[in-house]
Amino acid sequence: MLLLAACENGGTQAVMPPSPSGGSMAPAKTGVSVALAEVVYQGGLKPGWVDAGWGDREVKGQGPAKVKMAELGGWALRHASPLKPGYGGLAFRYKAPSDFGEFLEVRLDSSEEATFPRVKVSSRHMMGMDGEWTQLLIPMAELNPDRKPFDRFIVRAHKRVDTGWVELDRIGFTLPGVSLSEEAPQEASMQLLEMAFDHGLKTGWTAEGWSERQVESMSPAKVMMADLGGWTLRRQQPLEGRFGGLAFRYQAPSNYGDFLEVRVDNGDKAVFPRVRVSAQHLAGRDGDWVQVLLPMGELNPKGNPFDRVIMRAHKRVGTEWVQLDRIGFTSMMAAETGMPAAGMARVAVGPPRPANLSVDCTGPGQSISPQIYGIAFDALKEGRSTHQFELGATVRRWGGNPTTRYNWKINAWNTANDWFFRNVSPGDRPDFTYEEFLKANREHGLQSALTVPMIGWVAKDTSSVSFPASKFGPQEKMDPDVPEAGNGRTSSGRELAPPMPTRTSVPAPPEFIGEWVRAMRKKDVERGRSVQMYFLDNEPMLWNSTHRDVHPEPTTYDELMERTVSYGTAVRQADPEAVIAGPAEWGWTAYFRSAADVAEGRDKDADRKAHGNVPLLTWYLKKLREHEKKTGTRVLDVLDVHFYPQADGVSPDKGEKTDPETAALRIRSTRALWDANYKDESWIGEPVRLIPRLKKMVEENYPGRGIAIGEYNFGAAQHMSGGLAQAEALGRFAEGGVTAAFYFAYPPPRSPAWWAFRAYRNFDGEGGRFQDVYVPSKAEQGTSLFASRSADGRRVVAIALNVEPDTARDARVELKGCGAVKAARVMTYVGEASGFAEQQASSMGSGMVGAKLPPYSITVLDLMLEPSKAPGKPSPGQGRRPGAP
Repeated sequence: MLLLAACENGGTQAVMPPSPSGGSMAPAKTGVSVALAEVVYQGGLKPGWVDAGWGDREVKGQGPAKVKMAELGGWALRHASPLKPGYGGLAFRYKAPSDFGEFLEVRLDSSEEATFPRVKVSSRHMMGMDGEWTQLLIPMAELNPDRKPFDRFIVRAHKRVDTGWVELDRIGFTLPGVSLSEEAPQEASMQLLEMAFDHGLKTGWTAEGWSERQVESMSPAKVMMADLGGWTLRRQQPLEGRFGGLAFRYQAPSNYGDFLEVRVDNGDKAVFPRVRVSAQHLAGRDGDWVQVLLPMGELNPKGNPFDRVIMRAHKRVGTEWVQLDRIGFTSMMAAETGMPAAGMARVAVGPPRPANLSVDCTGPGQSISPQIYGIAFDALKEGRSTHQFELGATVRRWGGNPTTRYNWKINAWNTANDWFFRNVSPGDRPDFTYEEFLKANREHGLQSALTVPMIGWVAKDTSSVSFPASKFGPQEKMDPDVPEAGNGRTSSGRELAPPMPTRTSVPAPPEFIGEWVRAMRKKDVERGRSVQMYFLDNEPMLWNSTHRDVHPEPTTYDELMERTVSYGTAVRQADPEAVIAGPAEWGWTAYFRSAADVAEGRDKDADRKAHGNVPLLTWYLKKLREHEKKTGTRVLDVLDVHFYPQADGVSPDKGEKTDPETAALRIRSTRALWDANYKDESWIGEPVRLIPRLKKMVEENYPGRGIAIGEYNFGAAQHMSGGLAQAEALGRFAEGGVTAAFYFAYPPPRSPAWWAFRAYRNFDGEGGRFQDVYVPSKAEQGTSLFASRSADGRRVVAIALNVEPDTARDARVELKGCGAVKAARVMTYVGEASGFAEQQASSMGSGMVGAKLPPYSITVLDLMLEPSKAPGKPSPGQGRRPGAP
């Protein structure tokens, strides 16, 4: 924990560590004082620094700066001369409306050509809170990894926020050596041995007290704590057992600060301490809820019997309700081994419920394609991240909107409508090219999937913009980094007519792509194959929006086919053994209709009706099959689509919420991958059954093709619901015989989604992984089970998920025809940054193994077996596998 001291004019200011509800308090542990070596702004601009724009702001006079960050606005500060690298970090405090969430992005810049990373501010940068102010420390290792001179500091919103003011103050650079760890603290799950209240009073407990309250069943309790109010929970019989602590969660207005006081009592002569809830008791957050764990060593140091819990305000607060829920006493282990992070390790309510699961080894099984464990790449993080190579991914995809206009000869692409239609070089450093991407993959043992442009245009340089202010005038939004670059819309939001494509681009016919592939294959003679799969561009049915500066007209059935055949043939001729995937469509609508079918001002479905009213993907497969029969040239090996859940709050582009309802919805949304009975809970409103749907399309229209999910992301990578959704998706890809799948882009280090990959790829840190043959399995509602075996049948690795947030499961896994169990390892992940921890198998027999499944957990069963007979040869699964002849 760090205390920040701004040393100027002899004064010392301290930022206290975070409290459960945002107030300040004395630190729980001894801190480290950190001096500001260079003060930028403190109640006003400091000498040498000037206000450099660009959003609406109030920076005059004394006091915090006020900036409006609506419409991706922000603020830049410039120093009169370049500052040398060597600082420890950038520190500042800010205050923003609570509904803004995580919205800030910070970076350094220079008048030179140096490129600096954009750093999104997250919880790992938070040092503490002081009322409504949040104190941040962002390490220079993130802001300036290459240690370049800089002369400005830029803070902005990286997502759309409202028009409320954002206040900033005490901005400065710290002395060297100051940083914050990226690793989360160790956490552990808490078992509640005695539950007092959980959406209603539990048996044996009554509610008493002196304040107004609402203690209805099926909802949290509401207590009015104005005028030092509170309530009492009384048990009919005293509690005498040894407990680890008192756990509960509460929700209160942020302006209450630190206000809660808790004690136990017995109505007798015994005196129990009054414990004020502070930062040291904070176990985590889940939305607006704060999870608290108070050790019994503080509440009841003498171990006296007690029969009540008293919770009250120790200072005067307002008249708004304080909500409380999930109040109970934990095992000794919970207080001794640590506290859970919000939304990760969960409190089990009541005893474990039984769960009967089964693995069926009696059939031959089906081969699992190793390419289902794929990820994308993040060009802006490629030079400063390594964790993408540590989660066990098997293949990386060069993809995304900019790759549609990648010019391999000069290493340039266009950022499209994602970022002001600018021509730039990829990545966060000039030397990052497609060859560097391929090299990094080879060095880390990953295969490569490469998107090749077929839109017909690629970037002509690394500096042109499509909608320059000098030609089109001021626009709705202007790039804060390059003020000349606009977003192509008038100040009223109307789209500007696109310029000639030659403003930013040069033609890129099929021959241009063929030359690229031949150049790579020539180098492959010495290094071995460098590209295992080619994707024919990226989301062509969105070109009229993402790349409308060069392709303003919506893509039609015929254009898609013409480009697929011409560019696919160029790839095939340059690389006869190529595995080619397409059409890389963006989502649900584009599976069935062209962009022309849904474009404004056009007759709905006119293009589809002109093609026999056949759904787009079905037509696409039929025509390519006809083309192969007619010409002998196969231009498609794998049918590829993208899939993102469309329900509000689930995926990254839908708000990514982690409240209990959305967390449950996120996990349910994975059923769209496989379940014919699941009606998608979004605007889609019907069963998606993506994997069986695509397999049926292939079987009926172009047999032998594989299927790929070129992009997907179920969101909330740093929340356990996101980890469970990711683990579920990987299991369904294996079960469904998917050829390849690519998470977009890759999860943060040691996050739940990161560990979900590790469950399948390296659960023990020593190479333990899901095996190569999928075998059928069954699981009860609230759980999932995915099973694999080795080719010789002597090892079975199964992954069990408990998707219930509050209920532990006592699992009994039946092993049908798998043989006698010789040894068993059970490893479980509940949200700790340290990953999987081994537990003792609860029981083990010749055809059965047992394990405890904590709430919201991923459990790996690693079994060594003596097979009763040699397993049959696994089927290859439906579809063409990459690398197959």
